[in-house]
Amino acid sequence: MKKVVLVFLVAGLVAAGALQPAWGQEKVAQFSLNVGVQTNIWEGTSFDKGLFTADARVGLRLGRSFEVSPEVMAVFSYLSMFEGSGGTFLYPGVMLNYRAGNFFVGGGAVLPWAFYGGESDSGNLAPKVNIGYTFPNGLQLTAYYLCWTEEDVDLFDAGFAGLTIGYRF
Repeated sequence: MKKVVLVFLVAGLVAAGALQPAWGQEKVAQFSLNVGVQTNIWEGTSFDKGLFTADARVGLRLGRSFEVSPEVMAVFSYLSMFEGSGGTFLYPGVMLNYRAGNFFVGGGAVLPWAFYGGESDSGNLAPKVNIGYTFPNGLQLTAYYLCWTEEDVDLFDAGFAGLTIGYRF
């Protein structure tokens, strides 16, 4: 729980500092809602399961080309969506994105937080990278890779890849 509070505290401090240089621009912040699918990427069992995702992001402009994006993503297992059992992951985190026109690419960190059988547990901070495109009508496509971090696992040995589609307000 302390990790979650720390992530949100850092995100709030960065966001507060990010707003000052962007006041003169038209849009200081943009909000997006997204849905998608995520699969596992690790030796022996890659792409064997697809999980539904939903996320909310806020893009806070840092000058002309950069933005800080606090986000929270929920990952639902098939079982939890249709049968009421299984687990759900929440990934609160912060990304730093570089924007070139409608394209964006970035990296940051999220904190896996699992909910299963009435219990909850948080994992280690996990690096995340993304790339995407925002269409002029507000439609947004994003591809991402999320590293799974735990003892005896190298950085890119285990992780999750996903695609989302959403609307940027």
